[in-house]
Amino acid sequence: MVARSPNGWWVPWLGLSLLAGLPFFFWGGPGYYSSRSFKAAWDLGHVLFFALLSVWLHAVVRAKVSAWSPFRLFVTLFIGVFLAGVTAEGLQMRWVGRSPDIDDVLRNQLGCLTAFAFFIRPALLRHTPQRWFRVAVSLALCVTLWPLSRALIDESLAARQFPVLADFETPFERYRWNNARQLRKETTTVRHGNTAMRVQLSTAKYSGVALFYFPGDWRGYATLHCSVYNPQPAGLVLNCRIHDTHHKEHGSEFSDRFNQQFILRQGWNDLVVSLDKVKNAPRSRSMDMGHIEGFGLFVVQQDSPMEVYLDHVYLGR
Repeated sequence: MVARSPNGWWVPWLGLSLLAGLPFFFWGGPGYYSSRSFKAAWDLGHVLFFALLSVWLHAVVRAKVSAWSPFRLFVTLFIGVFLAGVTAEGLQMRWVGRSPDIDDVLRNQLGCLTAFAFFIRPALLRHTPQRWFRVAVSLALCVTLWPLSRALIDESLAARQFPVLADFETPFERYRWNNARQLRKETTTVRHGNTAMRVQLSTAKYSGVALFYFPGDWRGYATLHCSVYNPQPAGLVLNCRIHDTHHKEHGSEFSDRFNQQFILRQGWNDLVVSLDKVKNAPRSRSMDMGHIEGFGLFVVQQDSPMEVYLDHVYLGR
């Protein structure tokens, strides 16, 4: 039975809830190919957890040192949340091999600020300064919420556009691809519609882009189409790879995925991939066409940086 707290019945229950949430800092969470919305929502958990932690700590500390001023309580808890967040990042790196993430630390601090702006009484500031404090925290929350909002909008658009996987006519399609910084909208060199995407390629051993976030049920379709523009006069070898969700269970081996090379002539090249060949590409099994996970285009060890243009990626029957 939970003992009654002088601060209210909710304090011990909130403490137990926070204790129950601690393991999620070290286990669970989104995987490499999880949806953008799930990843963004999981990141927001830092704001929620540390806002609730700040409320709980404020109640506990105030009950023990009631003479402290609101400002002293704020500074103490703000520093305490920072130290707790940095410690959590360090433990994650040691126990589960995750790299420290400064954005997570900033979300933790935003959670603390949110608690003081909207939930903790007495207020840190009075009247007009308190209102401006709330406005500033609200703006920071809007910025933090934007990746989740953007993901939800584009995931809805992607579901409606399917079997078009990317045509670059809607605002956030660039973020369906990894290495999104290599991509820039293009309105002059276009194969379909009004917009294509310029892809910057480097001299790294493997340089290209991969479609990460898309509807993965390709059953009932016969072909994959995409258009690639090669501005170079010489031919360019472009590699295509496709894999399903079971690929990592087979060691992510080359022989367990679909691989095909295309020779790009100068100008637009309309590429077609047989999905029957994709299905039969793994050496020891059939590709799970209901759970396609990745589609990539890349070049190998170029002598100098170059650009290609990508447009109208879709499935055909």
